[in-house]
Amino acid sequence: MCLKYNISREMSAKGKVIKIGFDLDGVIINKPPFVPMFVMDLLVRSRRNKGLSYRFPNTKLERFVRWFSHSPVFRPPIEKNINLIHELYKNKNYELYVVSSRYSFLDKRTKQWFDYHCLDGLFKKIHINLNNEQPHKFKEKMIKKLDLNVFIDDDLPLLNYLKSRIKNIDLLYMEDNKSVIGNIGK
Repeated sequence: MCLKYNISREMSAKGKVIKIGFDLDGVIINKPPFVPMFVMDLLVRSRRNKGLSYRFPNTKLERFVRWFSHSPVFRPPIEKNINLIHELYKNKNYELYVVSSRYSFLDKRTKQWFDYHCLDGLFKKIHINLNNEQPHKFKEKMIKKLDLNVFIDDDLPLLNYLKSRIKNIDLLYMEDNKSVIGNIGK
């Protein structure tokens, strides 16, 4: 099941403007090359809190490493998803948004990425986590505020959290930049 199939099916079922939110890393932007997922989890997820909790990089060194690793040169777009976004952008029945939990110190770096890859005009709005909230809380707040119909992310625990908190939305899980595994449910 591919991403395009799920979104097109949603569109035809509703017959109205569909608001689609995309996470960035792992959905639009490839993750850093040569970094195994368990290492990414160690860097991103909280080790103290067993629940859904994410680490904020507190030291200047940690923030620099993250900032450096988010360079547009190291983080290419996921081409098949960019191609789909271009198709959706041409159709006025869709409003496209980015809802990323990237922290505030990555704001300028995120804008650089969109400029570098000439993709800054495809989205109605790009939202990042400027107040450094817990990512799942930030995304929940933004999805509700934007009244999204579809949200696509590669973080299954986060999507399961959203499923329990937001009704009337299709939550799509994307695994390893390959395909949408399925609708997490309404």
